[in-house]
Amino acid sequence: MPPRDSQATESSRLVLRRWSDLGQPVMLIALAWTVAQIAFVLQPSIDTLTQRALHVGFALALAFAMFGLAAPALSPRRLGWLLVGLVAFAPAAYIAFNAAYLMEVRVQGLDAVEPAEYVLGLLLLVALFEAGRRVLGLGLALFAALFVVYFFVGPFLPGDLAHRYSGLERFIDIEFLSLHGIFGVPVGVSVSTVFYFILFAAVYDVYGGGKMIIDIAFAITGRATGGPAKASVVASGLLGSVSGSAVANVMSTGIFTIPLMKRVGYSPRFAGAVEAAASTGGQLVPPVMGAAAFIMADFLQVPYQTIVLAAILPSVVYFLALLLMVDLKARCEGLQPSDALMGERIGTVLAARGHLLLPLAWLIYRVVAGHPVENAALEACAATIAVGSLRSGTRRGLMGIVEAMIVSAERTISVALPCAVAGIVVAVIAFTGLGTKFTGLMIWLAGGSLPVLLGLTMLASLVLGTGMPTTSAYIMAAVLLAPALIAVGTEPLAAHFFIFYFAILSMVTPPVALAAYAAASVSRASPAATGWSAFMLCVPGFLIPFTAIVHPGLLLLGDLQDTAWGLLSVLLGFSAISFALIGWLLRPMGAGWRVYFTLVGLLSLLPDAGSTAACVVLFGVGIGNQWLGARRDRAAGTTAAEPRPSARRT
Repeated sequence: MPPRDSQATESSRLVLRRWSDLGQPVMLIALAWTVAQIAFVLQPSIDTLTQRALHVGFALALAFAMFGLAAPALSPRRLGWLLVGLVAFAPAAYIAFNAAYLMEVRVQGLDAVEPAEYVLGLLLLVALFEAGRRVLGLGLALFAALFVVYFFVGPFLPGDLAHRYSGLERFIDIEFLSLHGIFGVPVGVSVSTVFYFILFAAVYDVYGGGKMIIDIAFAITGRATGGPAKASVVASGLLGSVSGSAVANVMSTGIFTIPLMKRVGYSPRFAGAVEAAASTGGQLVPPVMGAAAFIMADFLQVPYQTIVLAAILPSVVYFLALLLMVDLKARCEGLQPSDALMGERIGTVLAARGHLLLPLAWLIYRVVAGHPVENAALEACAATIAVGSLRSGTRRGLMGIVEAMIVSAERTISVALPCAVAGIVVAVIAFTGLGTKFTGLMIWLAGGSLPVLLGLTMLASLVLGTGMPTTSAYIMAAVLLAPALIAVGTEPLAAHFFIFYFAILSMVTPPVALAAYAAASVSRASPAATGWSAFMLCVPGFLIPFTAIVHPGLLLLGDLQDTAWGLLSVLLGFSAISFALIGWLLRPMGAGWRVYFTLVGLLSLLPDAGSTAACVVLFGVGIGNQWLGARRDRAAGTTAAEPRPSARRT
């Protein structure tokens, strides 16, 4: 292992390279943001509005400053973008400076909006829309703009679409000068929770935690059939428990796993699809689960550990379904383990870096025990630094910590900006009563039928996720769709989990599948083909949220009997659907039996005991038929698992 001084030197080189690549102003903004966030925890006296305003201000300033990095240092273009970033910070600085007056003295809706507040409020809105468009794409910006237009034209619309709130003064009052709009609940979750988990993920990665997770995954699965693909599934799930980002998972693990999958015989598009599907599912894995999970806890007004516990079984089931699909594909194509790709033994990995599991275990313990999650994340950061420094192979110097602080600020931009834009939409929905009207519309369209309403909600959640980050898609669905499910008697946690799940799966749902596109850039396959393959891999997992509605015990709600029933149903369902999609179970499967297993998988969703019993019987009949067929094949001297000529094209 390299000695301590070489590790410190490498950390210094990393920071110096970023100093050169990013420029000193960008690094200073990122460091200032991280220091401010740490101060928010160490100094609880800093009021909520100040924290949220500075969070949005730093996100905008850093985003605009980074837009100019493509230009040469000290060029007018780079300096111009830096100036734009500083101007974009001005509205947040005004709110932070006047927070005490705005919260304790000024009366919302009665006191007049000052001329300077008009200017600053509009400046902040323009900055958010432009930065959001550049960072997140046009979809979210257009979606939010539609709601802004509705706010102003609503009083002139006929019938139920009309509302009584209007005027620029009321709009600025709500969106800019209060905790209901831009600085509302979504930004509150980003500033008080998400940032600290992103910081922990950055610190953990600097000290080698990410590499350790990948090595553990290969040690566990490398000797199995389809080992690299299974390692991708396991590694992405484990990394997702720390990072909570699908695209970040793809780029972290995919650069290792995708080339190895291609070497053992998987086609480029299937290799990319496996990585995209696994990385997307990482957002379901506790304790982090992505920003949307923290927002769910705030919407439901429940402790975050409630969300963590509810997500345990669905996340395990999702990855079991994905592992089954990968295993069936490998056996169908006759792909055998390769000694050259097996990696280190797990004992060797744990002996070298196993101590880095301690900070992760501490984080999980503190979150599940109900301690404030921001404190738990900072404690885990400190534990990583302390534990990592015990061994020369994982020891890092001060510059490594600086690197993590910069990276965490950069990564938070993609969470803070959509949360701020989503806050604009949430305020419009709340103050115009649009949410209640939309709930009534959804129930009317479904005719009061829960299955139809679930189907409409699934489609709407996937559409909302088209071109939007998971966080924004969940917030929109939680405001517009979840009330309809709750109104027809669905358990609130199950309703929110349902839309949360499909907001996540929108990352691998064509035509816009962001995680699949990221994986395609590594596998060098067609983005569209990779997206459809990733979607196919996730189809068995679509049964999980429907099962959670029928059997809330899957979310650890209710009694043990319902939990066991829900697990049995979803295991039968995803297994049958997997057999049908891959077309292989001990031997190649004909079209008739693929339809048979598809119907068996759908039967598992029915809520009565008789349907479950019938599903068990039919499932056993199908497996028995395939087993007898495989015996006949062996007796006839044929091999069902021979590599097919189309293996490289699949």
